[in-house]
Amino acid sequence: MRPRVQRFVLTAALTGLAAVAGDAGVATGADDPRFGLLGPLPASGAVPSIVHLRDAPRESDLTLRARARDYAGQIRRLRRAHFGPIRSPAVRASGLAELREFTDPAAFRPLIEELAGEGDEVRLALLDHFRGQGEEGQAALAWVAITDEDEAIRGEAGRRLAAPAATPVLRVLDQTLRSNRHEIANNAGAVAGMLGAIETIPLLIFSQATRDPAPQDEGDLAWIAIQTQRAFVANVRPVVGDNSGAFEPVLGVVSEGIVLRVTDAVVIVYRTVIHNALVAMTSRDWGRPTDDMGYDMRRWWEWYNEEYLPYKRDQHRLDPPAGGG
Repeated sequence: MRPRVQRFVLTAALTGLAAVAGDAGVATGADDPRFGLLGPLPASGAVPSIVHLRDAPRESDLTLRARARDYAGQIRRLRRAHFGPIRSPAVRASGLAELREFTDPAAFRPLIEELAGEGDEVRLALLDHFRGQGEEGQAALAWVAITDEDEAIRGEAGRRLAAPAATPVLRVLDQTLRSNRHEIANNAGAVAGMLGAIETIPLLIFSQATRDPAPQDEGDLAWIAIQTQRAFVANVRPVVGDNSGAFEPVLGVVSEGIVLRVTDAVVIVYRTVIHNALVAMTSRDWGRPTDDMGYDMRRWWEWYNEEYLPYKRDQHRLDPPAGGG
């Protein structure tokens, strides 16, 4: 089932809102893992990363290690040898046992990609394997719960996620909530809401609505004419026959009135799944309803910086994270 997305075509763009797209910089000088909630939202530019990335394995490092160890090739050979409709239960069980030997986080993405076409038995076994692989396994489950094309598999992955969200899961949410694909962003918002990941609130605020360019071929997008048209004889054509001749009138039309041409437009996409997760999460954490702000991002920006941020800072002082800070 695709997410419900409402589209409205406007002739003016939203102004004064912080952008979400692009590579966000990492905030510095904060040792508290909740620092994303303790810093003000910018008035322009990208929303800072919601997680510390200095101690986390970089995606490029995992990719390089996966290539060096040829995890994709190993998994393809395993799939050909043990899986498929003609394999016996014993051969399939042996393959599932070998699958559980892939415990390096660099192998998790190749496992997801190479086994995407397998049946439910294999895919569910893979999800169970991820559930036992600590925080990086939780991140792999989050990736499946957000990006998989099979709604049932997304649901099964989501049921195996544990709250509160671990840092690698927040890293996945940080990446997918910035996606230009509305379905991916909506799925990420649903996962964030399910886990109660309040660290994602800054991203949820600015990803609940986006501006997309309207699809346009050559010419006008649309036009509206309010006119009075009058016919007149613009020309005549001679018509001849046997011992006869005549003239055929050629009619023209004069239009008088107004023509409205639409030559450009902005499509505002309201991501209702993200919005609902944002309202539910902020209302629960703040202790007061936030649904009255609707999709007004400027009001959300002001609320976050002027009301919610002081509330979280006071809460942080009263209940500092483990180890001080």
